Amino acid sequence: MKFIDYLTVVAGILGFSLFVAGIALFSVPCALIAAGAGLLAWSYVAARAASKG
Repeated sequence: MKFIDYLTVVAGILGFSLFVAGIALFSVPCALIAAGAGLLAWSYVAARAASKG
């Protein structure tokens, strides 16, 4: 992997974490639901990328 690939992953993790933390300020159960949905979407994208590459 190139440096830009690592940087993209780090930025994605940071953005996702801040998104979930922002939701948690309103409601922790909603934040957990959003985190689960986000992780499901991330695993779907990762599986598609792995199958093509």
